[in-house]
Amino acid sequence: MKEREAAGVLFVAFPWQMSVQKERMEPEDMYVLSGDGAIISSPSPKPYPHKPSKCSDCASLFMKTYHMRNAGAVIHSHGMESCLATMINPHLKEFRVTHMEMIKGIKGHGYYDELVIPIIENTAYENELTDSFAKAIEAYPKTTAVLVRNHGIYGWGDSWISAKTQVHIWLSILVFWILWRLN
Repeated sequence: MKEREAAGVLFVAFPWQMSVQKERMEPEDMYVLSGDGAIISSPSPKPYPHKPSKCSDCASLFMKTYHMRNAGAVIHSHGMESCLATMINPHLKEFRVTHMEMIKGIKGHGYYDELVIPIIENTAYENELTDSFAKAIEAYPKTTAVLVRNHGIYGWGDSWISAKTQVHIWLSILVFWILWRLN
């Protein structure tokens, strides 16, 4: 992380609104944050009917991942499969699976490995997840994702391509697991 900060690398966070079409955004539509999370630049206001922009409440979680895992990109999804996987057994503190072909696509894992993803409890506001999120990342050094009960998943990778791939694989594994559990 220090190398990135010394090189002047900045972090980008999206506006929080779910209605924002992230894939259609241009660089000037995004927030730029320093390594310590301070906003360096923010999007210019847009005319009506656009709502005023606000930096993502996930920014503190993204920053933890950048700092603790040297991630190049972090993706957050409210996918149904990530919520259902945490609801099937509300007492689970982690999701475990092995012997699935797709496990090979998760960084540092193979078919015979046990894939483990921590599950943390949801809070009323996303920025309140920061401490438990950081503890989960620290406790599970091989994970590339964290599930938030009844909420979603945060996944990361070395680049946006890697992060997107990791999250896609995780969500696919969760679908198979849910279908298997429900028979």
